[in-house]
Amino acid sequence: MEIPVYLFTGLLESGKTTLIHEVAAEEGFLEPGRTLLIRTEEGEEDFSEAFLKKYNMTMLTLEDPEEMTRQFWRNCEEQYKPAQIMIEYNGMWEMDAFFLSGFPGEWFIGGIYSTVNGETVDLYLTNMRKKFMEPLKDSNLIIVNRCTEETDRMKLRRNLKALNPQVQVAFEKTDGTMFANEDEIMPFDFSGQEVVIEDLDYGLWYLDAMDHPGRYMGKDITFVAKYCASSDKTHKYFVPGRHIMTCCADDIQFLGFVCFFKEQPGFKHEDWVKVTVGFDYGPCEMYGEGEEGPILELKKIEAASKPEPELVTFS
Repeated sequence: MEIPVYLFTGLLESGKTTLIHEVAAEEGFLEPGRTLLIRTEEGEEDFSEAFLKKYNMTMLTLEDPEEMTRQFWRNCEEQYKPAQIMIEYNGMWEMDAFFLSGFPGEWFIGGIYSTVNGETVDLYLTNMRKKFMEPLKDSNLIIVNRCTEETDRMKLRRNLKALNPQVQVAFEKTDGTMFANEDEIMPFDFSGQEVVIEDLDYGLWYLDAMDHPGRYMGKDITFVAKYCASSDKTHKYFVPGRHIMTCCADDIQFLGFVCFFKEQPGFKHEDWVKVTVGFDYGPCEMYGEGEEGPILELKKIEAASKPEPELVTFS
């Protein structure tokens, strides 16, 4: 049977238990029937018997990722017949341990929600950046709680969006209220018909084009990028982009948008080029079935020198 699975991720004492309490109380979130709540760590807060009874929950505890097996998931389904499953996932466990654990194919991920403690985020980014980022890379929503006015929300948001461009990021104050949505001031002028992106600003533009494509619709964008050629020579597109380091050297990824052309540009794969492109946004099979994203149209291309530094970061 189809069962939605909701994962709540983040490091210890980041607020996962509190978030589960809040989500359960939201009208219409839980489907009628039993909820199977699976804990994989004990935090600063707990789930009371009154809470479990109120929301018709059965709680199980796992102490080792190896306990997540195909047979375990089948037993959960057969014994408890849950309408949904909520998992408070240990932030020190690899996410792949869950995704490769063999849960039934008819189950589906209803959402992945992550929490970050704003009081300790700088410490984690400095001393254990990769481990801190691991539970956040597949999230649909990241809530950074316990933030103050001194929390560098824009810097943190850039780092999280570089790791996971599709994620929504929300910042919560120490009193539990939310900071209003904040549009970051760009270090380049996008008010005119022609927008020039300097080498150091490519990463910020990439994220902003994903979040606010309306700023660039119908405009000409100029930037330096690597020429990523299609393996099929009959395809009339390439991807101009840059390598970006999201959390550490092991997580460098190439980020760019599909760019269509009418005539072969004459450049080789991984050549450095300076392009001027028209910007549009809409459905494109390059982004996945039914997905939308920026769509570029090549207007001008020429050889360019490799930027210094070559690697884009968000430090």
